[in-house]
Amino acid sequence: MGVMSDFHDSGPGRSAPPAHGRREIDLFDLAAIVWTQKFLIILVFLALFIPGAIAAYTLLTPTYEAETRLLVLLDEDDPTPGAAGSGGAFVLDQVLQSEIEILDSDAVRRRAIERRGAEPTSAALRRLRSGFSVSRAPNASVITATYESDDPELAATVLNAIVEAYLDYRQEVLVEDGAGQLRARLARAEIVAQEAAGELRAFLNDHGLVDFEAEQAAAVARVTDLQTRLLLAEAEAEAAAAGAAAIEARLTEIPQTIEHYVENDVTGQLLTLEVRRRELLARYLPDAPPVVAIEREIAALRDFIDAGGAQGAGQRRTGANPVYQELETARLQQAGAAAAQRRLAAMLRRQLADARAEADRLRALAPAHDRLRREVSAAETAAERLSEQSANAVAQAAGSGDAADAVRIVERAETPAEAKSLRKIAIAGAGVFALGLAGLLGLLVGYAQDWRDPAPRRSPPPHAPDPGGAGARAARQSAHPAPRRDPLPVLARVGRQ
Repeated sequence: MGVMSDFHDSGPGRSAPPAHGRREIDLFDLAAIVWTQKFLIILVFLALFIPGAIAAYTLLTPTYEAETRLLVLLDEDDPTPGAAGSGGAFVLDQVLQSEIEILDSDAVRRRAIERRGAEPTSAALRRLRSGFSVSRAPNASVITATYESDDPELAATVLNAIVEAYLDYRQEVLVEDGAGQLRARLARAEIVAQEAAGELRAFLNDHGLVDFEAEQAAAVARVTDLQTRLLLAEAEAEAAAAGAAAIEARLTEIPQTIEHYVENDVTGQLLTLEVRRRELLARYLPDAPPVVAIEREIAALRDFIDAGGAQGAGQRRTGANPVYQELETARLQQAGAAAAQRRLAAMLRRQLADARAEADRLRALAPAHDRLRREVSAAETAAERLSEQSANAVAQAAGSGDAADAVRIVERAETPAEAKSLRKIAIAGAGVFALGLAGLLGLLVGYAQDWRDPAPRRSPPPHAPDPGGAGARAARQSAHPAPRRDPLPVLARVGRQ
């Protein structure tokens, strides 16, 4: 194989190598293989390193860490964990651990969030918990607190808020003298509540509202009422139209005019004969001829009438049918009622469309109003709670003297100027990984090429001078012939064996 060297010593005192000994790879062979595959190694290195470096630079964003230091004073006259509890049994580690537990508590984080005018939600507490850390130096009463964020100003602001909340909370819990701080917090909370209420009022004024809940309920009730009235109007219009149609169908079966009566003289003639008979009876006897004659006329006329001879004879009088007129009047009333109900339904549809548009507008404004209302409620609740705490603290402070603060701020958090980033380490790791993989790939490719082409890459090292001269060297070569070159690599030969 080209990368194998055939080392054997021919000097005095050294035995000749065996005829078929295994040749080993030295550092020069490896360097030769790497050098022959240098372009492949460079290409593979660049192909792996450049994406890795870009990914490390873009994904690993720099962060800023703000830092503050607190000094804990162990004063016997100060009611702190150094003097409270079990008297002098508290040692430095226990005192600092107690202060660290208070500083790293969720109660302090909630107060820090409230100091910044926000609501202490679970997400906000998780963010503070992930970025905040507390440590201390051994055998020292100094506590170091840090907060890490991608915004340097935010890191310093949040850390200072946590420290101030810790001091306030510590005084309330351990010293029970937080009246002043509570009054300041109460003033800030009242300002926040007033600002939230102002934003709510401005929102209502901008949208022409006074009481959002009442107006929304009124809009929904108006939509319901208009829908009911519309359905009623449509039903009454359909009923009136159906009544008019029924009357109109009935009118086709009734004549518009009818015959009222027939005028004739039969009845008049009979009455005249009766009058004349009475006049004759006044002058004659009943059996007088004039009386008998008129009675015969009267009897004959009565027989004619009784026989129906005068029925239908004479002058006929016709006129409007009163039944038809009543039905026509009812039809016109029903048609008018149907038209009126249709007009009412059309007007109610327009009003219902306007009412629905108003209800939709209020429904769209509901999320913003609810958010502002929650902010106002949260601010008012926080102010009310702080007011109660302030009153309790004032009452407690009235019966006790002032207590010194055992925790002092040695170094307040400032805006960090330098960022912390793992970009350099990640880029260096990507370079090492790419270089190692590229070198391994180059060695494998070089081995494969040497296996196919066993030409040597470098000549064997020179032998030591032969004191015997050319004749002696020829004799030794005839006695010990040179070993046969094996074109396979060491690993291939081992596998073959």
